[in-house]
Amino acid sequence: MEILTGGLENVPGYVFSAVECGIKYQNRLDLSLIASEKPCHAAGVFTTNRVYAAPVRLCRERTGLPVRGILVNATNANACTGDEGYANARRLTRETARLLGAPEDSILMASTGVIGVQLPAEKMQKSLPALVEAASPSKGGMIAKAIMTTDTFAKEYAVRFDCDGAAYIVAGTAKGAGMMAPNMATLLAFLLTDMPLAKNDLDAAFRRCTSSAALASFEEALLAILKKLAELLVRDGEGATKFVRVVVKRAADEADARLAARAVAQSLLVKTALFGNDPNWGRIACAAGYSGARIDEKRLSILIDDAMLLSNGTPVPFERAEIQKRLAKKDLEVTVDLGMGDAGAECLTTDLSYDYVKINAEYTT
Repeated sequence: MEILTGGLENVPGYVFSAVECGIKYQNRLDLSLIASEKPCHAAGVFTTNRVYAAPVRLCRERTGLPVRGILVNATNANACTGDEGYANARRLTRETARLLGAPEDSILMASTGVIGVQLPAEKMQKSLPALVEAASPSKGGMIAKAIMTTDTFAKEYAVRFDCDGAAYIVAGTAKGAGMMAPNMATLLAFLLTDMPLAKNDLDAAFRRCTSSAALASFEEALLAILKKLAELLVRDGEGATKFVRVVVKRAADEADARLAARAVAQSLLVKTALFGNDPNWGRIACAAGYSGARIDEKRLSILIDDAMLLSNGTPVPFERAEIQKRLAKKDLEVTVDLGMGDAGAECLTTDLSYDYVKINAEYTT
C-alpha cells in the first residue's frame, strides 16, 4: 500500500468544487460539491442520535440508490429545522441534480455548523450554477477546506493499493475537531474509490471497517484511511494540547477492552489531569473500574508511555518530576493492562484545556 500526496483529487472519475456562499460568514469557502462522472454505489454510517439533521434523513433515504454527487455546506447544520429544513435539503439537491443532468434522488447532502437555524436556501441556490460550473478533477483539496467549522487545519489522506493485479485508490477527507462524540455527532467524512465494487460488498466492507479489523486489500486500504482521518481529527481537537492514545491490553474480551478504553479516554478527570501534567493514575484506574469491564484490582496495571505507575494492583514508586516531564509531551500513550485475558482495544483522545471551554462558550457568536 502506497501513501499518496493530497486527498480526494487522487481518485479518477470525480470532480470537485467549492465556493464562498456567505451562509454565515463572508469570505470563506462554505459550499462544496463532490460529483462523479457516472452513477456510483454509496455506503454510509450515520449518527445514532435520535435528534438528527435533515441531510442525515435524506442520505439514509438515498444511499441505497445510484449516487452522482454530494452537496456539502458548513456553518449551518440544518438540524432541528423541521419540515422546512428537510424541504430545503430536497430543494438544493434537486437543483444540483438538474445542473449536473442527474436524477434528483442521486444527490446526497451533508451539513455542519450551528443547530436550529434554517439554511439560507435562496442564497445557496443562487450559488449552485457557479459551484457546478467550476467543478474540476484537480480541486479535491478545496473540499477539505470548505467543510471545516472549528477545525484549524484541513484533513485528507489517500492510498494506492493492488488487488488482483490492478492498482486502485481510496481517498478521504473529514472535519469535526469539536463534537465527535458520542456516535460521530457533527463529524463529516467523505471517502472515494475507483475500485469497482458491488453494492453489497461495499456496504459490508464499510461496516466492517467502522467496527472491527478487515482482511481484504480494499478493506485494508479503507481502514488505513479511516484510522488516519480519525487521528487527524483528534489531533485538531478544540483547545487540545496533547494527542493521547489509550491502549487497553489483556481484557477478558474485545467488548470489555472497548468499554475500558472509552471510559478512560472520555473521563473529564483524566483529560484535565493530562492537561495539567498531573501523574494522577488513580483517575485512570477509577475510569477503568466504572467502565463496566470485568476487572480484578489485583491484576490491574497502568503505564504512561513505558513508565509503570501501578503494577498488579500495587502502586509503583516514581519520580514525580520525571513523569510530569513525560506528560508534557504532545504525544502520549496511556496503557491499561487488565490482566484478565488476551483482548485489546485502543481509543484516541486529547486533554481538556481552558481553551475548549472558551471556544464552546462562544460558538454561536
